[in-house]
Amino acid sequence: MSKGRVWNKGKRNGGGGPAAGTGYKEKLAATLQAEGKTVEIIDLKNPINQVQRMNRENWVERPVRVNREQPKK
Repeated sequence: MSKGRVWNKGKRNGGGGPAAGTGYKEKLAATLQAEGKTVEIIDLKNPINQVQRMNRENWVERPVRVNREQPKK
């Protein structure tokens, strides 16, 4: 089979995802604009909408569990 005729096209086979503008969010935005409703614009400069690394400097570490060996009888 040639590369373009694979039945399970994926990321590594040359595409397979939906065409641009045919995704759910794009269709929803287009229908809302057609109805005259406003589309919510997310402000990425707001810290609430940003994804940042977690601050691990104030984490509490669990003490190490001690395995007590029972004396053999």
